[in-house]
Amino acid sequence: MIVIGFYTTDPVYSSAYELLARSLRRVGHQYDFRSFPPNEWKMMTDLKARIVLESLEKYKEPVLYIDADAFVHENMEEYFNDIKCDMAVNVINKKDGSEELLSGTIYFDYSSKVIEFVKLWMRLIEENPSLIDQQNLQKAVEEYDHGLKIHRLSAAYTYIFDRQYVDVDKPIIEHLQASREIYCRKEMQSFKNRLKKLVGLKVSKEELLNRRHKRLAELNDMFEGHE
Repeated sequence: MIVIGFYTTDPVYSSAYELLARSLRRVGHQYDFRSFPPNEWKMMTDLKARIVLESLEKYKEPVLYIDADAFVHENMEEYFNDIKCDMAVNVINKKDGSEELLSGTIYFDYSSKVIEFVKLWMRLIEENPSLIDQQNLQKAVEEYDHGLKIHRLSAAYTYIFDRQYVDVDKPIIEHLQASREIYCRKEMQSFKNRLKKLVGLKVSKEELLNRRHKRLAELNDMFEGHE
């Protein structure tokens, strides 16, 4: 199994990828991440299916896709070898009773069936530009009729670093929300939030950003004296 993904070459995501790569080396995983110039968010996330397909065809072995702003805490080779499935993904239950696949961490076995499925995912992304990548992944699962075996990952594999989970003791793949560096800063510069800060009121987006920076410092400290 090889860990795959991509990142944009702007400072935010290049830095995020560097931390992820250090974590992967630390636990002994092979990985291959491609870099792209920065572009519109949806255009970039729609690349996931293509990256997965090209990686399956290149390496001819299972792949684990991970968003570039993550941190891997342990080697997962044995776990994914043992689950015997076509795809493994975390599925959450929404308030309206429907289910949603989370595409920040997805495992794909290497087989002709899986390659056919990923091609369907790619086609649906092209045909449904109003949907984000994981919504089209959900549609692909619903439309694929050749018996895809899906293993449900626990939230430990899509663990958002500052969220509370009742069923997870510790993260295995920790997602660090690099997008906050963009949308939080943008909102913090709004007139309303600058005025709130001027009069001493708390700015919630600043707190979100501060929590991220604190966690990044903690994770970077793990490498002190070990590289």
